Amino acid sequence: MSSTFSESWHRVATARLALLPTVAVSKQRFRGQDWYVLRDTYTQRFFRVTPQAYAFLSRLAPQRTVEQVWESCLRDMPAQAPGQEEVLQLLAQMHQSNLLYHDTPPDSQTIFTRYREHKQREFQGKVLGFLSIRIPLCDPNRWLDAQRGLSHALVSVPMGLLVIALLLWGGSTALTQSQRLWSQSEGLFVFDNLVLLYLCMAAMKALHELGHAHVIKRFGGEVHAFGIMLLMGMPLPYVDATGSWSFRDRHARALVGAAGIIVELVLAALGALVWAHTGPGLVNSLAFNVMVIGSVSSLLFNGNPLLRFDAYYVLSDLIDIPNLYQRAGQQWRAMADRYLLGTARVESPARDATERAWLVGYGAASFVYRVVVFGTILMVLADLWLPLAVVFLGTLTVMAVVMPGSKWWKHLRGPATMRNRRRAVGVSVLLLALPVLMLAWMPFPDGIRAPGVVESAQYTQVITGVAGRLERLDVQHGQAVQPGQVLARLSNPELAWEVEAAAAALAESSLLRDQALLKAPADVAALEQRIGAAQARLTDLRARQEELVVRARHAGTWTAAVLHERVGNWVPRGQALGEIVSPGGLRFSAVVPQEQADRLFRHDLAGAQLRLGGQAAQALAVQRLVLVPFERDRLASPALGWHAGGSVPVRPDDPKGLTPVDTFFELQASFVTEGGGVVALHGMTGWLRVPLPPSTPLEQAQRALRQLVQKRYGM
Repeated sequence: MSSTFSESWHRVATARLALLPTVAVSKQRFRGQDWYVLRDTYTQRFFRVTPQAYAFLSRLAPQRTVEQVWESCLRDMPAQAPGQEEVLQLLAQMHQSNLLYHDTPPDSQTIFTRYREHKQREFQGKVLGFLSIRIPLCDPNRWLDAQRGLSHALVSVPMGLLVIALLLWGGSTALTQSQRLWSQSEGLFVFDNLVLLYLCMAAMKALHELGHAHVIKRFGGEVHAFGIMLLMGMPLPYVDATGSWSFRDRHARALVGAAGIIVELVLAALGALVWAHTGPGLVNSLAFNVMVIGSVSSLLFNGNPLLRFDAYYVLSDLIDIPNLYQRAGQQWRAMADRYLLGTARVESPARDATERAWLVGYGAASFVYRVVVFGTILMVLADLWLPLAVVFLGTLTVMAVVMPGSKWWKHLRGPATMRNRRRAVGVSVLLLALPVLMLAWMPFPDGIRAPGVVESAQYTQVITGVAGRLERLDVQHGQAVQPGQVLARLSNPELAWEVEAAAAALAESSLLRDQALLKAPADVAALEQRIGAAQARLTDLRARQEELVVRARHAGTWTAAVLHERVGNWVPRGQALGEIVSPGGLRFSAVVPQEQADRLFRHDLAGAQLRLGGQAAQALAVQRLVLVPFERDRLASPALGWHAGGSVPVRPDDPKGLTPVDTFFELQASFVTEGGGVVALHGMTGWLRVPLPPSTPLEQAQRALRQLVQKRYGM
């Protein structure tokens, strides 16, 4: 509790105040304690106070002074009555929120001035938050009141069971066709699909917001604002769901927050069902967009409590910690103030150990996640429109660096740090200078990490010489083979018919020639030519027929890990069946982007390490590195490209996944696996790390930024 008496009490002692007539009061329970929520029904602003504070506020009236009200509280409840300092803070907060009424002109003018300052702060917030601007259009409350029956039907146990069944059905359908889903997702952001993507998003967001509104109506709340939100310049609908903050049941408040997520997941499940049972076309594309938007939006944004979207409010209600984000920031500031600056008597916003753990953990997790999200948004905006990315970066700098720094500087000069100002300023300067010195002067390990694939020094790719159906495999993956050994057998009935037809044509031509020798010698020469052509065709067809039996050309190890899955399927001509790897040395062929290759050319390539996929805990020493001094435009294996789950971007029009988007340099590494316990086989993927001279983080960041700008924008 604050001090009983205050030196500033005379400023409010004779004032006659009261709560505005538009303020509605509701009682709620948070973490086992009673609270009172004050709501201005005109501005839809909320303020939460303790029972002791509300006992004081409820007694305010124009006929009584503040001192008379305080004395009555002391008389009626001496143990719980607020002190004068606490009353001053409470009245200041209520005055700041424009929830107090005063009948004197000077104070009315003050309230108007404070209201104008509040509007200015709101305008500044909209300017700084230009990527998310809300424009209210109408009041939908009466329209929603006419649909209370629908609201009760939507928020019911039978509807909940139906939603669960639908989500399970749609989710299992999408999982069973995951390969088709992944393949179609590559065209999600092509130009022709962007309009459909936006239309689907706008329609889904409208239903999303209606979900919030119907749940609010189901529990007796009010919705007084519907409008358009400009999210990164893209118009989307929104409703004001703050009416749920006055609900006494925290589960009802949580359900309001979760309603939008549930709507999007249901739409995603319906989209999955329609997508799975339709062929290529407009309906299939719309269903696919709905499925992706509903699932991705729910998992990464609305369903993520680390961002201040729906799931954030759900978590805040379920754990009974209102204003979780703001209070987490206050908790971290209080800890910094107490343990770093040495400020005495710093009050923590947490009321118990459990709440303190939530505030500390959420503050750290949300900070890290926001850095990742804003960094990703910045990269996306840079790809779409560089000037907008520059404005976004400037806004982030102001909001994340300039404004917090200004507030911290005011705090250092304020009365709270009067007794420990020297330590506070010294620690602040040290905390500011230490990262700068580390970034600018302290060298850190540097290097290049390149993906690659293990290759045998000698290997042969086995390719079908003729199309046919794969009947059986005579050799299994990993077995040693000898020259001429049968690897696989194919069948081609059409080719067999062509052989029979060619043999019959040859026999017919031979018979006609024999008859011409007796009856028409002049036709013999032409028939001889016909026989020669028929013989050549028959020889060619029989040679092709022999290629249906696939044989090993040399000794080695047969590698065809997934060929057994194609038994009984048709294999076109020129299709790779597997490889025969000769026993001997292995090498690792790594892909080095152009922007990193120049550093390898300028430095000694020594001390490199190789780590193979699935065995990353053990590093293989590299004996020799060779950087091939010319550009390559074809990957050594499709496993390195995006189509097969690799990290190298490949062209979408290459079905084999071997053509990269950008040319690269090949770095070949010789290594030894004896005695290391690492199994290295031809075709395995991994990562090669080449150390370079240490450099400061600032130098590394500048180099990465220059490479990024040069690569993406040609600057």
